[in-house]
Amino acid sequence: MKRDSELYPFRRHLRGCKYFGRGGRAVRLDKCKCPFHVDGKHRDERVRKALKTTSHQLADNRLRELIRKLDARLDAQQHVANAGGLPPNVPVRARPMISEAIDLFLATHGEIDQDGKFHGDSEYNTYRKYRSSLRFLSAYCDERRIVTLSDDMADALQGYRRTRCIGGVAWRTERQLLITFFGFCIKRKWITTNPARELSAPRNLKPNEVVPYTIQEECLILAACDQFGGGKYNRSGAAYEQLRVRAMVMLLRHTALRISDVAALRKDAVSWDLENATWRIRVRTQKTGEPVHLPIPETLKLALDALPPPRGAAQDCPCYFWNGITSRRAVVGIAERTLAAVFKKSGVKNAHAHRTAIRSPRGCWSRAPRSSRWPTSWATARKWSGSTTASGPRAGRTTSTGS
Repeated sequence: MKRDSELYPFRRHLRGCKYFGRGGRAVRLDKCKCPFHVDGKHRDERVRKALKTTSHQLADNRLRELIRKLDARLDAQQHVANAGGLPPNVPVRARPMISEAIDLFLATHGEIDQDGKFHGDSEYNTYRKYRSSLRFLSAYCDERRIVTLSDDMADALQGYRRTRCIGGVAWRTERQLLITFFGFCIKRKWITTNPARELSAPRNLKPNEVVPYTIQEECLILAACDQFGGGKYNRSGAAYEQLRVRAMVMLLRHTALRISDVAALRKDAVSWDLENATWRIRVRTQKTGEPVHLPIPETLKLALDALPPPRGAAQDCPCYFWNGITSRRAVVGIAERTLAAVFKKSGVKNAHAHRTAIRSPRGCWSRAPRSSRWPTSWATARKWSGSTTASGPRAGRTTSTGS
């Protein structure tokens, strides 16, 4: 995509390339092998020329060299215009300290007020992810006495990468975050190149193996729901907690929703589909805003109807698990800790909510016939109703059907 405020490389597609024509610059750079060109402005001077290579890495190196030559020529011209003296060593715009640049970058996404509440254009989880990763970068720079931003930070970032003991998937996300941060600095004209792009991206990442639950493991998890709550002395509130955690587990089992969507599920999201004679859940996911339209069995609807109102909520509370008073982040945290305690009590190895929320066509639960998936005390004589195939963007992440 064209950016007039900085130089950027793009592939100039040849006539024989399928991406030739309008919109070719918006195509990902790894989609073809056409030669690289550069376009944009550098210090208010328009630059547009060929880089004479088809290699992305070599194109980035030649772009950095081009920028150095442009800076040297423009500094020399400014020296001549000033009628003598040494070329100015001070940048046109003063470069801030790294810690100041990080604070300004975070401020564009949001801030936390004196009451501890977050306000901003981005979601709090996005803001927290940026803040956490950039704190590591700031601490590393303070330890190495790297104070101000500069164009020669590639070696420093390589050293920073060696100190980050994280997996390939996590590093891929953090590398993209660093690219976003230094791109922010380029737009402010504090630096001219993005040193984070020189960090090598992990390749050939293999997805985590999805291990289905066995029928025995399913029964252990459900049995743990009946033993949950009440504390050490089995207080009277155990029934309240048991009903809630049982409904959460069944929701994760049948819908593959995220925990944040389960914790904030509204009662009006569950309705009867007259055409297909089944109950359905219609929600928009909090993370991406995608509409999700999922059929659910009657047993799940009965478990939701049996839920008492959340503590501190009115009798006409619109949500199943959230009282609408506490923050959304707090109720999601409570749901995460509750499910973690149930999985631990069940004794199932490597049991967790993401494994429960099926996120692949094969599914994480056993592929036994539906009638045998739950203990008889749960299913009783009721028949399972409705299809287990979802419609919409999350269709590939729904529960598996019987084989």
